[in-house]
Amino acid sequence: MENILSELSTDGLKIKLTDEKLFINTQSSNETIALRSINGIGIVDLLDEYNQELTKWKQSNDKEKISNFLFIIGAIFLLTGIDGLGWIIGLVLIVIGLTQRVSSVKKPTLLSSVRIMMSGGNRDFKFDKTSSNSSDIADFVAKVESTLTAFHKNN
Repeated sequence: MENILSELSTDGLKIKLTDEKLFINTQSSNETIALRSINGIGIVDLLDEYNQELTKWKQSNDKEKISNFLFIIGAIFLLTGIDGLGWIIGLVLIVIGLTQRVSSVKKPTLLSSVRIMMSGGNRDFKFDKTSSNSSDIADFVAKVESTLTAFHKNN
């Protein structure tokens, strides 16, 4: 029976370290990686993804401001329009505002990943730093690094 050295559990990511293997459970997969095939482990912030999502979020906010402006102008035309032309213009502006409205996009958060470096390539396992304790993750990664060092030294 394998000896469990350390465990990490965050929102959507669970990793268990034994003296010979690393067991990784995510929402979409379960993997087992032998320590002999791991060259290194670390934590990486996914800044490129965050910047792309932040740009999309800012653009959606700009479109929402334009949509709100069209609603206000349309409402003014509806309320002040004495003849039918003011009402028609007001309705047209409100309809244009509705078509421009973008579904609300939530503000992005910076995700990080536990990166496992192997000779065949890297494997990244995402987690949200804000919903987990960063010091626990750093301690776990340090424990895996020391176990890897001891494992490779003995073999």
